[in-house]
Amino acid sequence: MKAKLFFLSIITTILFAGCSGHKNELVGEWKVSDVKTDFDETRTTPQMLQQVVEIEKQNRLKFLDDSSLLIIIKGNTYEALWKMGNDHVIHYHFKNDSTTHKLGVYSKPYIIAKSNTKIGAMTTTYEKE
Repeated sequence: MKAKLFFLSIITTILFAGCSGHKNELVGEWKVSDVKTDFDETRTTPQMLQQVVEIEKQNRLKFLDDSSLLIIIKGNTYEALWKMGNDHVIHYHFKNDSTTHKLGVYSKPYIIAKSNTKIGAMTTTYEKE
């Protein structure tokens, strides 16, 4: 009986460690390492496109172990709560707001965020600092 209980406790420990491993991998500061755009060139100028990319490159994410997320955009910091599902998709919602947003997909060692706008699509790749 003791052997079964010992075996069960080892399996439980392994399962908990496996489930929380991805969450712990996200904890820390992330910076933009790449921005790819697919914009309708008839609706924008090369200068506007370059400006959008440069602004995007300044964004930062800071994941905290308590499921808090700091989103830093153009020097402004926004507090949110984050969660990652088994499919590695990261979702967040701002404090005092229940609307959930998709941040991106964790594909070790990157977070890939895709966004669509009226003028096209942008893919931002974050890497851990």
